[in-house]
Amino acid sequence: MIARLFADWIDGLASAWVALARSLRRPQRFQLHTDSHQLTLEFIGRSRPESLLTIDDDNAGDIPDRVRERTRGGIIEIVVPDAAILQRRLDILPPESLPYVENVVLHQLDRVFPWRAADILHSTIIDKRPDGKLDVAVRATARSAIAPALAAAEACGACEILVHSGGGENARTAGIVAAIGAEQSKRLDRARFVARYAVIALLALTATVVGWTTFAGWSISASVAALDQDIADRRAILKRHADATGAGQNRGLDAKKRLSPIAVIVLDELSAILPDDTSVTDLSLEAEHLRITGVSANAAELVPLLEGSGRFKNAAFYAPTTRLAGGATDRFSIEATVVPQSTVAQ
Repeated sequence: MIARLFADWIDGLASAWVALARSLRRPQRFQLHTDSHQLTLEFIGRSRPESLLTIDDDNAGDIPDRVRERTRGGIIEIVVPDAAILQRRLDILPPESLPYVENVVLHQLDRVFPWRAADILHSTIIDKRPDGKLDVAVRATARSAIAPALAAAEACGACEILVHSGGGENARTAGIVAAIGAEQSKRLDRARFVARYAVIALLALTATVVGWTTFAGWSISASVAALDQDIADRRAILKRHADATGAGQNRGLDAKKRLSPIAVIVLDELSAILPDDTSVTDLSLEAEHLRITGVSANAAELVPLLEGSGRFKNAAFYAPTTRLAGGATDRFSIEATVVPQSTVAQ
C-alpha cells in the first residue's frame, strides 16, 4: 500500500514537472490529415499551415530524417472527419462520484459505442450542473480506423498525439488523447527517475537533520548539566570560605570585646533595650558616637526606646528606613551618642 502511494506520488510529481516544462517551452504543433489512402503532414505556424510531407498508408512509418528532426518532441493532431468521432452522454452522476468518473466511463464504453473497448480512443468531458450533479459526455473514435495515422505520428517522434475533427479551436480543445509519444514517455521516465531520487535524498536529508538536531540537543543538555554541577561546586567552595571568614571575624570580635570593655557594655545595654523582634546586623563605635544597623518589626519605636533608656542621647535615623521583602520587617540605620555611666567609669 505504501509502495503504491509512493509510486503514485512520484508519477504525480513527474507529470507536474513535464507539464511545467511544456508550459515554459511550448512544443510545435503539426497536423496529419487523412485523405483516401494518403496522409498529409502540415506544420501549424503563426501564419498559414506549411505542408511538409505526403505519406502513403502502406508506408506510414517511413518518415524522412529531415522531417523527423522538425517533428520530434512536437504535438501531432490527427484530423479525422466529423463522422469518425462519436459523442455520447452518460446518465447524470452524483457529485461524490467525481473521483470515479473515468472508471464509470471505462465500464460503459462497450455499451455506448459500436466498437470493442480495446479499440476505442476516448476523452471525457465533465460539466457540473447547478444542483451539483455531474453531466458526463464521452467522445470516442476507433483506433483501428486511424492506425496508419497513429503509426506515422509515432514515427515522427511526437511527444503527444491528439485526434479531433478539425472543426476549429473548440474541436481541438476537445481532442482525444490518442497516445503519449516516445519522446514524452522518455521525459516522463526521466522526470520519474529524478523525482524518485530527489524524494529519497530529501527524506535522507530530513532524517540526517532530525538525527543531528537530536544529538545536538542531547549534547547541549549534557553540557548544561555539567555547567550546573560546576556552578554548584563553586558555590559550595565559596560557602565554605564564607563560613571560615565569618568564624574568623567572630573570633576577632571576641578579641575586641576583651580589649574594649566599653564596647561590650554598649552591646549589653542594647540587648537590654531593644525588643525581641529587633536584631542588630552592624555596629560601629567611635569614641562616644554609636551607629547601628539592623532589622525590626517596628523600627519607628527604636529611637524613643534608646532616648528613653537614659543611656543614649541624640538618637536619630541617619539613613531611610526600607521595608524588606515580605513586608513584615524594616531595615533601619540609627546613630546616637553614648551617655557615660558611673558603672563605666568604675
